[in-house]
Amino acid sequence: MTDADLAATIDAAWEDRERLTASSRGAVRDAVEAALDGLDEGRLRVAEKTARGWQVRQWLKKAVLLSFRLNDMVEIPGGPGDPERGAARWWDKVPSKFAGWSSNRFRDAARPISRRTSC
Repeated sequence: MTDADLAATIDAAWEDRERLTASSRGAVRDAVEAALDGLDEGRLRVAEKTARGWQVRQWLKKAVLLSFRLNDMVEIPGGPGDPERGAARWWDKVPSKFAGWSSNRFRDAARPISRRTSC
């Protein structure tokens, strides 16, 4: 799907967003996932400065917002632990960027929290 196709699909879905739920499947979910992947990879940008000023891609902002309608809250493992209370329970609609990583993949300097995509 081209970026123009993604934009058209997401813009149409935005107008009908009340019908979208976590159980929705098909072209809209695929387009939102492709847009989020493009943002995550750095291939797509919501806004960038050009010679004519800032260019904002509203369809990418809509894709991020639609992703919250398409995903349920889930528990995010790997929260910090407390000796008296145990591991913290974190919930989000955005998977952890570090899901499945082992400690040899990064250096834990200050217990940062990273999400898949931020705007």
